[in-house]
Amino acid sequence: MQQRQPQDYFQTLYEVVKAVNSSLDPKEVLSQVAEKTSWAMGVKACSIRLLSEDKKYLQAGATYGLSQSYLRKGRIEVAKSRIDQEVLAGETVTICNACSDEKFQYPEAAEREGIKSVLAVPLSLRGQEIIGVLRVYSAEERDFSSSEVDFLKTMADLCALAIKNALAYDRLKHEHELLYRYSYQLFED
Repeated sequence: MQQRQPQDYFQTLYEVVKAVNSSLDPKEVLSQVAEKTSWAMGVKACSIRLLSEDKKYLQAGATYGLSQSYLRKGRIEVAKSRIDQEVLAGETVTICNACSDEKFQYPEAAEREGIKSVLAVPLSLRGQEIIGVLRVYSAEERDFSSSEVDFLKTMADLCALAIKNALAYDRLKHEHELLYRYSYQLFED
């Protein structure tokens, strides 16, 4: 796979920051992050998974480059996925061969999908609460460079920011609706 140039990372960051600032729809922003991250890093695919409320599962937030059959392989159970346990503990995890590494929950599905190496980083709000995982998948075994790891961490921070903005907007919208209902009732009486 072709190694991307630093200007590709800068262009991708610029485009993602524009998306984060122009939309409060997290699905739209996360989809753009997945696609642009995959392109900038020259990898087969990218996925963004968010931690369920009970913290037992990782649920699909957005993906790019993965087949529907791979996405339907089964639930990502945190207790059964050592890679995700480590990432959710704040670690960056690299897997050289997902088809043979015991940390990977679905090695057979990875082999059918043509996935070899995986790089995964946490999505964290304010550097504290981890809310999910950002992964990239390559079709060949690969050592990810430190600049690639740094780039993926930056993209994870942007994902978390987009989610935080969407949550804040939803909360503000709900409070505005409550205030409107309350003031409407005052004038009705």
